[in-house]
Amino acid sequence: MPFQIVTENVSLTVGAAPLTLQQTGAIVSQGGTNLAAGTTEMLTQASDLTPYLAAPLAINALSWSSGLVTVGTTAAIPGVQTGDTFITTLAGQTPAGYSGQVVGTVTGANAFTFPLASNPGAETGFGTYTPPGQGELLAAVASYFGQGTSVAIEVLELGPADGVTGPALLASWITSYPGIFYAYTVPRNWDGTSGITSLIAGYASQTSKVYFFVTTTPSTWSTYAGKKCVIANIEAPGLPLTEFDAAAIMQEFITNAPSAANRMTPFAFRFLNGVTQYPTKGNAATLAAAKAAFVNVVGNTAEGGLTNAALYWGTTMDGNDAMFWWAADWMQLNGDLVAANAVLNGNNSGFNPLVYNQFGIDQLQDVEGALVNTGISYGILNGAMQKTTYPSLAALNQDLENGAYPATDIVNAIPFLNYTAANPNDYGIGKYAGLAIVAIPQTGFKSIVIAINITNLLTL
Repeated sequence: MPFQIVTENVSLTVGAAPLTLQQTGAIVSQGGTNLAAGTTEMLTQASDLTPYLAAPLAINALSWSSGLVTVGTTAAIPGVQTGDTFITTLAGQTPAGYSGQVVGTVTGANAFTFPLASNPGAETGFGTYTPPGQGELLAAVASYFGQGTSVAIEVLELGPADGVTGPALLASWITSYPGIFYAYTVPRNWDGTSGITSLIAGYASQTSKVYFFVTTTPSTWSTYAGKKCVIANIEAPGLPLTEFDAAAIMQEFITNAPSAANRMTPFAFRFLNGVTQYPTKGNAATLAAAKAAFVNVVGNTAEGGLTNAALYWGTTMDGNDAMFWWAADWMQLNGDLVAANAVLNGNNSGFNPLVYNQFGIDQLQDVEGALVNTGISYGILNGAMQKTTYPSLAALNQDLENGAYPATDIVNAIPFLNYTAANPNDYGIGKYAGLAIVAIPQTGFKSIVIAINITNLLTL
């Protein structure tokens, strides 16, 4: 173009890809699959697990006596210790009365027992049994997908293990692969063990973004007292062997994907499918104690005229609604994301560079303010956003303690001159630690009190 007047200089601004950590989770397997120890496999529906199930194991002895079947195994039972219990399915036995899904109790390296009321008769064919961990894994996967298939789940195979050895294997795996999964459904036999105590101790901080879904009992739930990283539940007596409530509850936690059109809801009272409601008759004391201890339970919705099963009370073990910590994590993850995105794009735009001055600080405050507004519009945060320019965090905190900004999410940015005067060495190294956000997670109602006055007095 010999007569060109205008020359365009083009720069590229790249939007941040949405974070997906909070939509990730794993169901922990202890030898239930044919996967190598320490590996994972994604499932998008329950039937996806079938090709990965470990092969049945051989039985070489079978006998019934006084309501108890004793099973001898060809090889040592993998991953268990004497006294452990596990769900297993016997198949191919003759008579067929020995076959079926049972809870076995390990009595030795090559033996386990299970109760059976009637004598099937003298055995003529021993058949097989499924390895420990597989029955519970099948139940967990079925219960997870019983809530829907909108979010895939991973199976994390630790290899043959039990409540003593399993938690340390998971701790080692998370250390080796940090930030891979947001939530883990762990085996029932981990409950109350010293291993799980050590495991959760590493993830109890306010900045940790790892959660464990634990099945507990009244005698062991104190293990998790005050731990925000544990979402614990008790299961109904006589729960079917094909059900695992912790996995169903985890599905509700990691399928949260709020938007302006599909706002966040509290975790308490979420409807659950394919789960057994805890019976209220004769269990009032247990249920009250569970609520006081911040332990969840599947309850009924009869009070509201419904027949659904629902999650009571939707709390982490520190007493907060689980969505409180979900919101806190969302703010931390996305606050980092938008600030880093602004810096990266700003350092590659000659037209609108992001540099260390008051205008640059204003830009960073703007992106964090926009994020808070997004959180409010998505129902993640409560209140209204306000940007402030306090010269120090101490001054901001003092006003907050005095009741300033009620029901307000604050995004404060210490002005350039104030910050560099107070931190003269930071400018030279490009460090700015003057942003502060006060965010109020949205929560819901858990207890309603209504005053009703019944009277026979008439006002004329």
